[in-house]
Amino acid sequence: MKLTKNPIFYFLFIFCISINAQNRAITKTKSLKEGTIDNQFEYLIKKSNRYQEFKVVKRSWLDQLKSSVNDSLVSMRKELNANQSIINEKQSKIDQLTSSLDTSNSKVSTLNNEKDNINFFGTLISKGLYNTILWSIIGFLILGLITYIIRFNRSNSITKETKDNFAELEREYEGHRQRSLEREQQLRRKLQDELNKQRKD
Repeated sequence: MKLTKNPIFYFLFIFCISINAQNRAITKTKSLKEGTIDNQFEYLIKKSNRYQEFKVVKRSWLDQLKSSVNDSLVSMRKELNANQSIINEKQSKIDQLTSSLDTSNSKVSTLNNEKDNINFFGTLISKGLYNTILWSIIGFLILGLITYIIRFNRSNSITKETKDNFAELEREYEGHRQRSLEREQQLRRKLQDELNKQRKD
């Protein structure tokens, strides 16, 4: 028998070998010991015998399937418990972060309140009211200062005028006294002259 050198023959030969390998791989994975539960059920149904409209299944296969299902359930329960513990841990962190956020929001609110208000004699008042009170006090002080300056200037001018009047009065009095002294001296001289005349007579 001669080997042909036709490429189609080689292609068909390789194709048959690959399909055979795939079928072996599929039959390997579809068994009661491997694969998913769904694959194991399909395998059980396909390999079971028929009796009229019923399927006859080996007891050992059912036990094997039951064991696989139980193992899967145990594994899923473990996974569920692990996931639940992770969820609980995450929820605890979320609660902690929520509490921390509430505390931070409360602090921010307090700081904003303190920033917007001023402690004035032990009570918090708004900045607008504080500014109004402050400028009112400053206004009253300025008004008082202006009133004081005006009164001081008026009193000062009155005092100066009084001093000037007093000085003028003092000058007038001094002049009057001088004139009185001169008159008195003249009168004394005249009197002395008269007395002297009378003594001579």
